[in-house]
Amino acid sequence: MPEQQNTSNLIERKKYMQMLRNLKDQNIIKVITGVRRCGKSTLLEMFADELMQKGIEQSQIQFLNFEDLDTLAIGDIYQIHTHIKERLVPDKMNYIFLDEVQNIKDFQRLVDSLYIKKNCDVYVTGSNAYLLSGELATLLTGRYIEINILPLQFHEFHGSALLKSPNLSKIETLAIFAAEGGIPEYYKQKNINQEQADEFVRSVLNTIVEKDIFKRLNITNKHDFNKIIDFVFDSVGSFVSPRSISDTLRTNGTVVDKETVGKYLDALCDAYLLYKVQRYEIKGKGLLQTLNKYYLVDPCFRKVRLKREMQADISHWLENIVYFELLRRYKDVYVGKINNLEVDFVVTDNDGYTSYYQVAWTTIQPETLERELASLRAIKDSNPKYLLTTDIDLNPVYDGIRKLNVADWMLHNS
Repeated sequence: MPEQQNTSNLIERKKYMQMLRNLKDQNIIKVITGVRRCGKSTLLEMFADELMQKGIEQSQIQFLNFEDLDTLAIGDIYQIHTHIKERLVPDKMNYIFLDEVQNIKDFQRLVDSLYIKKNCDVYVTGSNAYLLSGELATLLTGRYIEINILPLQFHEFHGSALLKSPNLSKIETLAIFAAEGGIPEYYKQKNINQEQADEFVRSVLNTIVEKDIFKRLNITNKHDFNKIIDFVFDSVGSFVSPRSISDTLRTNGTVVDKETVGKYLDALCDAYLLYKVQRYEIKGKGLLQTLNKYYLVDPCFRKVRLKREMQADISHWLENIVYFELLRRYKDVYVGKINNLEVDFVVTDNDGYTSYYQVAWTTIQPETLERELASLRAIKDSNPKYLLTTDIDLNPVYDGIRKLNVADWMLHNS
């Protein structure tokens, strides 16, 4: 076990903890993925703490962090395997936690060897989709389940001890969350001072770019890559393609071909910084191949990277957090197209049922309300349609379209 932090004052990730409880002792590898500092390690530490509270001996739990030099000093996969094997408690289930396991060469073989032992329940984390590509996916097909961890949801953030202003309204809290995100450590640093918080975010972003992207892909033209990061961070919620990005950069004096842009976008998605969302043609009921949207896993990265005042385009960032809320709740999330109009989100649940969502910070002005309703009104099927805003009214219905307060929707439907 690592040096334990006090887990009693941490925010419990109830959904993820329940998933781990449900999978405990099942003959399947639990692969926890997500952007750096979103809470993967803390989640596993809380789960290990819960195991001990329920009677599992500490000797049955092994926790190896492969970003810790002391762990890396154990040696290669064979020496690490021996280290773990020698500490297994016979005739009892052992819980093996391998944190950031992609940092060791041939980690796939280590994971597989532990998996086939009858008394090992294996949990691994990683900050790059490489963990589930290539050899690991081939070697462990049908043997693992992925749990993708995201930063805090609004219902986890609201009412937490992260904010030192307890008297804020739901909408004031939502405005902070939409602009600054849900990474707990950012707020802990911010409560010391803002400069320290921003420096924390810069260091996390630099680690992601250097270790999870540049090093893995052997990228040497860092200038062009950074231009693409800046562009896509500034275009969250807008339709883009590798070609459109390449063309725009060219007009500004940076020449990067569309194939390279595509590779760089994939790398940002593989590092869980960006999430790519395809367009769905509602009339034709099919996916379109061009002009996708990208959403940023946490707005603090954009705030610090571009040094922008986030309130200026708060509607885009509300759309960003609504996307991740929908991603947590639904099987599939797309951006929609109906005639020449855009529908912010088209979602399908596990039973195949579809619903539609439009997002705006406010629709108090009649012309804004009409504009936001237009795309939903153009959809002629009878599936549920929702308009999410921060307006405080009595959930009116317009031609079957339900207008909901977005803060209440996130707090009460999680």
